[in-house]
Amino acid sequence: MQKKLFHQLLQSEISTYQNIDRLFSLDLLKAISIIAVVSFHSTLVPKITYVNSQLYMEVLFSPLRFCVPVFLVIYFLLFEKALSKHKVSTLSVVQKRLVRILIPTMFWFSITALLKLINKSSWIEVSGGILNGEIFTGGYYLLILLQFIPFFAIFRPWFSKQINVFIAIMIQSSVYIWIYTIHWSSKFNQIVFILKFIHRPLFIYWFIYMVLGIYCYKKWSSIVKLSSLLHIYTKVIILGIYAVLQGVEAYYAFVVLEGDIPPFDYAMFSCMLSVLVMFICFASIKEDQVNPLIKNLVSVLSKYSLGIFCINGILYQLLSSLSLRLFIEVNFNFLEIIIVKLLCFCLLLSISLVLSMLLERMGLKVVVC
Repeated sequence: MQKKLFHQLLQSEISTYQNIDRLFSLDLLKAISIIAVVSFHSTLVPKITYVNSQLYMEVLFSPLRFCVPVFLVIYFLLFEKALSKHKVSTLSVVQKRLVRILIPTMFWFSITALLKLINKSSWIEVSGGILNGEIFTGGYYLLILLQFIPFFAIFRPWFSKQINVFIAIMIQSSVYIWIYTIHWSSKFNQIVFILKFIHRPLFIYWFIYMVLGIYCYKKWSSIVKLSSLLHIYTKVIILGIYAVLQGVEAYYAFVVLEGDIPPFDYAMFSCMLSVLVMFICFASIKEDQVNPLIKNLVSVLSKYSLGIFCINGILYQLLSSLSLRLFIEVNFNFLEIIIVKLLCFCLLLSISLVLSMLLERMGLKVVVC
């Protein structure tokens, strides 16, 4: 009975969302990615409370770093689809895309700024958070899109050539190597300070995903064909190899950066690899291959991924601030912090999803969908 009611609730939420143009595999990737985003933000207690397990936690959950790269690639894949399929002005599409991102950006940044000012944060602190995307956890993602939309429209013909995709990968790899090397000598401390001040929205960390978005759109049929040829056990092995590589790189980054990883947590070779792995493993999955309840859950999570992303980031900051006062003298062992993380994950995902649904019903669909 409970399953039936839950199924009906999900079905009512997605009835106007599904259409024949949508690709279930992309919705599935978005759903998996938003779960990964929430998981990343679910360790609400201060790091000092699990300092002996911090490295283990970093390595164990590092494979979930595919989330933001996959979101970016899907966004630009669909952007390329919109420009290629519809005979409309590129300027018109760019304007619509900018407005579509600018509205939720202004909405969520304004709400968070107001909450911080009420909590007696300084105007300088709030202004800095707005500029570097750290006004709420994950806010940088919206700033990345706002930067890249006009750039994408201008340079997409160049990125459509396969040799230029290879060149872009080489340039991005060089940037990642440079980021590692500047931490090896104290003479680059000022550069590191500037990069940390700018934080995650910096263009040089992310441009490869814009290029890969175009590439995946152009090669979509080939990606689906390759994915369909791979046996499920082969896909599990591929995912396992990726997880190990990501864990190794996360360990290296933790050691080199002495545990102070942000904003370089996505400046990793394995993050680029994660896009290839996730698309190859999930591109061929179709709706009729999954349980109806899972299919509906995927559709709901995909539909509200923007709202969940933003609300989760705001809740993370609020609850982390509260936990800092409550748990500052508590010490968690590895098993205990895993349990805390799982419980907080369920709490954050549930609240973020419910609030997203409520905001849509209040007429604010544009800020959550």
